Amino acid sequence: MPKPNAATLSIVSGLLLLTALQACAHRPADLPATVPVAVAIERPLPPAELMACADRPAGLPEDASLIAQIPTAIRAGIIRMARAFRANAEGKDRLVNWLAADSCLVPGKAVR
Repeated sequence: MPKPNAATLSIVSGLLLLTALQACAHRPADLPATVPVAVAIERPLPPAELMACADRPAGLPEDASLIAQIPTAIRAGIIRMARAFRANAEGKDRLVNWLAADSCLVPGKAVR
């Protein structure tokens, strides 16, 4: 077997030293997993005038002779406005009920 020269010995000793030092290297301890904590958040309520349930006034009289006197185009406009009013009133009542449960009676929903 040939005799190793100084360069070969230097490389081999360097590799052995590198391997030994890696085995002794300081490894930080694993940190414990953090558990998320639920935090209660109190949302402020809007002013009282915004928390009022929608006012639903009485509609037009249901007398057939009066309805027959309203021109068709105007009657269609009244129907569109009434449907839009109903949708807005229901949306406001749902919002008030979401902020303060069961504050407004929702038409068609059973009362507990």
